[in-house]
Amino acid sequence: MYVICTAGHVDHGKSTVVEALTGINPDRLIEEQERQMTIDLGFAWIDLPQIGTVGIVDVPGHVDFIGNMLAGVSSVTAVLLVVAADEGIMPQTKEHIAIMDLLQIDSGVVVITKTDLVESSDWVKLVQEDVRDRLRDTTLSDAPFVPFTAVSQDVNELRYALAESLNSHVSPSDKGIPRLNIDRVFTLAGFGTVLTGTLLDGILEVGEEVEIYPIGLCGRIRGMQTYNTPIEVASPGIRIAINISGVNKSQISRGAVVARPGQFYPTQLIDVSIRLLAEEHNLIPLRHNEQVKVFVGAAEVMARTRIIGSEKLVPGDNGWLQLDLSSEIVVQKGDRYILRRPSPGNTIGGGRILDEHPRIRHPLYDPTTLSRFQIMSDGSSHEILLQYLEMRGIVSVNSALTKSGLELNEAITILNSMISNGEVVVLGELDHKIRVNSKQLVLSDASWQNQLEQVYDHLSDYHQRYPLRMGMQREELKSRMNIDANSFNALIVKMSSLGKVLSKASVVSLPTHEVVLRGQHKEQVATLINQFSDDPYNTPSKSQVIDMIGDDVLAVILDQDILVSFEPDLLFLLDTYEVMVEETKNHISQKGSITVAEVRDIFSTSRKYALGFLEHMDNEGITVRIGDKRELL
Repeated sequence: MYVICTAGHVDHGKSTVVEALTGINPDRLIEEQERQMTIDLGFAWIDLPQIGTVGIVDVPGHVDFIGNMLAGVSSVTAVLLVVAADEGIMPQTKEHIAIMDLLQIDSGVVVITKTDLVESSDWVKLVQEDVRDRLRDTTLSDAPFVPFTAVSQDVNELRYALAESLNSHVSPSDKGIPRLNIDRVFTLAGFGTVLTGTLLDGILEVGEEVEIYPIGLCGRIRGMQTYNTPIEVASPGIRIAINISGVNKSQISRGAVVARPGQFYPTQLIDVSIRLLAEEHNLIPLRHNEQVKVFVGAAEVMARTRIIGSEKLVPGDNGWLQLDLSSEIVVQKGDRYILRRPSPGNTIGGGRILDEHPRIRHPLYDPTTLSRFQIMSDGSSHEILLQYLEMRGIVSVNSALTKSGLELNEAITILNSMISNGEVVVLGELDHKIRVNSKQLVLSDASWQNQLEQVYDHLSDYHQRYPLRMGMQREELKSRMNIDANSFNALIVKMSSLGKVLSKASVVSLPTHEVVLRGQHKEQVATLINQFSDDPYNTPSKSQVIDMIGDDVLAVILDQDILVSFEPDLLFLLDTYEVMVEETKNHISQKGSITVAEVRDIFSTSRKYALGFLEHMDNEGITVRIGDKRELL
């Protein structure tokens, strides 16, 4: 499925060509019809042989409405460049051609209109040559030329040329992540809020829940149409109208994005490549902290520039920017954008989004940053994927495949190769087959080594400071690692399976760490054990023992099974505890049950100790409480 757009100067006949092709007047606004000038986006469609239904977005040609024009060309496959024979190339023609080139729209047809208004065919040829010269070294350099007059309105040649152009177009890979850039919002009586746009990637289905970004509204798709035809499933590349429940028109504006809940994260900072237009577009150098307008998808947002690696960019330059946006937008790596000055209003340049979520504001002249940008702009697919993994740390397979900016099948092949040759480490058992929606975690070998080093450093430092502790609490280590719980747990499991760390209950330690009691601590424990042995059933409480030997030493002797701890505050020697268990079990076997009072009397202890002991046996699954008695389970 394809969507095409018009381009060209005001009053060169774009809407007339569209109506002749489709039978649909794209000027839907009363003001447009009265002024005979397109102001906002118009929409129509046409059936082409061997192609099927093709959507057409008719854009305004007047300089005052360039923002509307840019919203319409963001998601198109091809362009109908319209040039009037009686005027030839005009300022907006030049700007629209430049925009098509910056957006890398490489399919289209040049329509020479109003040929009946010029005196000779030679003049038409001169106009054609002028346009061809303008298109040279652009993405539309090979576009065919077709004459058109409003008088004859013969569109057969134009239909054929358009079909040929689309047939030769290589469709981008479907990444399986549905995204609809909203270019129009309205209310329809009896239906409610309707959103329109071109679906990029993936599918949307009637009945499924969606989220509207960046505002975070959620609703459900009640119905969909494409070209006035109701559909249940929308596929990539078609224009659709979505009737959505649970949201109000006033809450949504052009530039918002429809996608599945939790699929995207809005951003206000993006890294981009930039190509400035030449001096002929009346440009002046682009400088640091300059205020600009960014057009991406159907969104328009103000931003401040941060030029990376240079003091300024002059017309014709290529470079890199970090754009600090005034409000949140939703974009993906690889999206094309246009940059314009708000005043005077002219197009500066454009490029490709390299990173939609940079983690920091980059140093302006850092060689490492420049090298990374170079790879993101011009590196091989292998280099791009590897760098993505090294920048992101621990990511899901799904993120690696869909957010690296690579074609999906290519990304799968490269990731498999990286895993095989050890460049990528898998946390957990590797799936038999890499699946696009897999949440399995991976990281580059360099990131893996870095994580190992961090864990080793944290644990080494901890063992040095607390030699009597078995290790660091998992939660404390996770906090120091500054990674999410899922990634941390998978990391520790992997390290533990390789013998890099020991993980026991809630404690993590290095395999080389050994707790040994020496000197004063050893003497304290010996004294404590003697005290417990002297009166084994009326022992000091846990709090008293902590006062005597400290938390760390108590933790050591509990881990070594010298003492057994009962909640809330009770301790027994292990030997004593085992004797109590056996005698209690024998008593129950003979008598059928035992009470707290009987335990108290048998061992000459207090009710508190007897009750704590029996509750511990219940928790261990040795006994079960029935009323005020215990029986063997």
